[in-house]
Amino acid sequence: MNPSTPAPPAKPSPEPLTLTQPALAQADEGIWSSLLVTALALAFVLALAWLFLRLLKRATTPRSAQGREPPHVVQAVSLGAKERVVILRDGAQEYVLGVTSTQVSLIDKRQATPPTPSSHSGP
Repeated sequence: MNPSTPAPPAKPSPEPLTLTQPALAQADEGIWSSLLVTALALAFVLALAWLFLRLLKRATTPRSAQGREPPHVVQAVSLGAKERVVILRDGAQEYVLGVTSTQVSLIDKRQATPPTPSSHSGP
């Protein structure tokens, strides 16, 4: 360097980085808006999952051609190793069946009675 050339001016020392009040407010707004977007996205995904499960349940529930539920066993009592009496409900009818390992016999056919409330309270 030449003694006749002036030295470049010294750079001012950088000031320590401090966040001003408006910068803090902007950072808080950014965090809250980001949190809100995340919560809304989560709610949307959960709603889609719930809707999918409802549609899946409806599609996989067995129904007869008339749209009613299939017959279901109301009660079964074992009488021996391979013998039992079964009460089967199909719509408004109940069937009392004798079931063995080789055959099923109709014992009685009657109108279905509405379920009676049990004497004990729930869990």
